[in-house]
Amino acid sequence: MVTRAEAVTRQLREAILGGQYEPGARLSEMALADGMSVSRTPIRAALSVLFTEGLLDYEPNCGYVVRRITLDDAIHIYTVRATLEGLAARLAAEIGLAEAERTRFEAVLAEMERLVAGKAWKAEQMERWGELNIAFHGMICAAAGNGYLASSILRTRTLPVLTERGLKTFFAERAVVWWDRAAYRRSQDDHLDIGEAILARQGTRAETVMREHIERAGRLIHRKLAIGSEAALALP
Repeated sequence: MVTRAEAVTRQLREAILGGQYEPGARLSEMALADGMSVSRTPIRAALSVLFTEGLLDYEPNCGYVVRRITLDDAIHIYTVRATLEGLAARLAAEIGLAEAERTRFEAVLAEMERLVAGKAWKAEQMERWGELNIAFHGMICAAAGNGYLASSILRTRTLPVLTERGLKTFFAERAVVWWDRAAYRRSQDDHLDIGEAILARQGTRAETVMREHIERAGRLIHRKLAIGSEAALALP
């Protein structure tokens, strides 16, 4: 059963990731409590959790504010994420997948491949591929068997960013849409190589391919955001 604090945390997290609050916006306990029709206790708990997740900063004499991250900061985040997810891929390969995990992992990869290789490629297919992409990376994190690693990776996926041009987006997987089908094809080829390495218990190869996969995505996003290419983004 979801507690009141958990429900408030989820609602506030979705509001931040959905762009309801600008980077740097102050989050008042009293205003939030009034707006959500709850006491300040679950609000206080939610703010603490979101601070831990990296979505908020705490400023003296101001309180919690939505975290500000520059474009350069975001690239550094992708460098860290590449290292962490590379480690997760290596651990997953070395530990190996249980039979049920392996079956689901292969099914996700197969569906992603059918989508990218299929004739239709519209918003519906991109949305579904994005969901499967999150599941793919999530399964690898889970298979690594390290909760601290998984929570660290999560923090690199949910950080708001404001570019120098004022273009606002969020670095969650489903916030970015490339529209260019070739980019999805290249990403899917990486997924197939990563999956093959993990299933073959090739830890070093899995780590290497995963790191390059994440770093390439970071470089692509940097280029798109640097030129303010709204056609390449699904803005909140």
